[in-house]
Amino acid sequence: MTTDPVAVLTTGVDSFSPYVQESGELHDPVFDEPTQYGTAYHAYCQAVLAEAGPAEHRAGRLARAGRGLDAALAHTENPDLPPTGASFSRADGSVRRSNHRDFTWPPILKTFRVLRDAGDERATEFADRIAAVDIMRSFRSRPPSNWASVWLSGEWIRIREGLSPFSTRDVDEWLAIFLTDLLRPEDGFYFEPGKPNSYDLFTRLHVADLLAEGYDGRHRPALERLMETGLDRSLAVQLSDGSLASAHRSAGQTWTLGAQVAYFTHARAYFTARQVAEDTENTEDTVRADRAAEAATRAYVSMRRWQRPGATFSPVENVLPEGWRVGYEAYTADGHYANLALAFLATAVRAGFTADAAPATDRPPATRVEHALTFRGVASAGRYSVAVNADPAPAYDGFGITDLTVGPDRYLQFASSVRHVESGRFLNLGTALRSGGVRGGLDVLAQRTFTLDAPIEPLDTPSGGCRAGLRLRGRADGDDATPYHLEVGVHDDGVHVAEATPGVVGERSLLVPYLRDPGTGVHTEVERTPDGVRLVHGTEVLAVTVEAPVLTMVHLPHGFENRRGLCGLVRHDLAGVHDAVRFTVAVER
Repeated sequence: MTTDPVAVLTTGVDSFSPYVQESGELHDPVFDEPTQYGTAYHAYCQAVLAEAGPAEHRAGRLARAGRGLDAALAHTENPDLPPTGASFSRADGSVRRSNHRDFTWPPILKTFRVLRDAGDERATEFADRIAAVDIMRSFRSRPPSNWASVWLSGEWIRIREGLSPFSTRDVDEWLAIFLTDLLRPEDGFYFEPGKPNSYDLFTRLHVADLLAEGYDGRHRPALERLMETGLDRSLAVQLSDGSLASAHRSAGQTWTLGAQVAYFTHARAYFTARQVAEDTENTEDTVRADRAAEAATRAYVSMRRWQRPGATFSPVENVLPEGWRVGYEAYTADGHYANLALAFLATAVRAGFTADAAPATDRPPATRVEHALTFRGVASAGRYSVAVNADPAPAYDGFGITDLTVGPDRYLQFASSVRHVESGRFLNLGTALRSGGVRGGLDVLAQRTFTLDAPIEPLDTPSGGCRAGLRLRGRADGDDATPYHLEVGVHDDGVHVAEATPGVVGERSLLVPYLRDPGTGVHTEVERTPDGVRLVHGTEVLAVTVEAPVLTMVHLPHGFENRRGLCGLVRHDLAGVHDAVRFTVAVER
């Protein structure tokens, strides 16, 4: 697998060549029509490859970028045209359409600059058309929507190019609305409803792009503070395989990987430049820049896995066929989401990303716990990361351990809650209360709702070999008010988990929902062991061991999915009665 980001970008972009129309408009490979903002981002990718790719392909890339820019502008400049496909039914293939022109603005402006600097004969025409766009008519959103952060970053470029009726003062006013509440520099977080990690990152990336493009208005100090606190948060919620910890919508979309590569590359450049400008031995900024560079490569190593062999780059973190739509949101389509991911990688390449800073397989210990408003935590050390969600959105995640990853360049991970397709219920790695004896009915703790008794807390380390970890205590909603404790510790020999309902003793089962088929052609094999199960995925082997004696094992290899692909479920019914179950997940190979 290549380490060259330009080669990865080239393969991904060219995989969509069969779907580009003569006009330059990009059609989705499944629905055969333009979707959301795909044309604009594909044109931008072509423009970046004209700069960064082989010289012999430069003219062709510029020509394709020009046709794509023409098509993207034709749609964006005329809000009376029909909107593009925006939501897609997996049940019957129907498409709903809505205005997503907001997202086209940064790639349009960036593509224009490349073409102008390359001497494109239509540069003056493009400039006039860009200057004539009425963004308040064309664009759907206003601050503090995450959508507005996108067009705002593009409008700043238009202002800098002297093509906008707006000024720095207008940008200041728009940013003030963001900073009033949802964009919080002291927290390093953008609070979209549902608190998704994805759109926190997405919005902060576009704010970072403002700084990279020279924003010098009155809110620059607040945005600079956000670079510090936001970097801390992004480093903490990046899992050991380079992916973003699951939480609410758009988790597991490959644009979250591309966005990390771009964000961390911007952060590296920002903190490096700040140190140079201050002309001091600022060790803290050196560490920030180095950590950002390593995190960018870790995300890139994850992203490059999701090129479908002989087909399009995947918009999700699996390479199953496009038409299967496994891991897709209703609004996901290859035409726009895959090209958005590639465009973020293109932005990183333009900003100097080379993938030279190899990600460490032995990450230093780190734990981040967040109480209100997210009620989540992530602990990482060495090759392992584990993420816990105590306030999951019922349509997206289960309660408890949503992610447990075991390092880069591996497919077999516990990454996102697993959904039973028929019932829609979520499963996480964890336990269930059992009634009726062996193979009796289950009360799955991941499917219950709990209220925390206290904030999630980091574990004291080092303690008994634990390098990082967290603990949460809560009580089930409802009449029974079942007490609940979860303690997760990251050790050198694996992730140790203790899940308990203190004082509530009964039969227990351990549930191991696992990734069976990510679309690579390798399927996970399940091997029963005396104290648990061994999962074998090609050369990768994970072992789940439980301290209580196992009475029976039931293996259900079909009927489940998560964001990484098709899944199966292993159920262990444990002997005896318990109020706590302790188990360990470890890499054997």
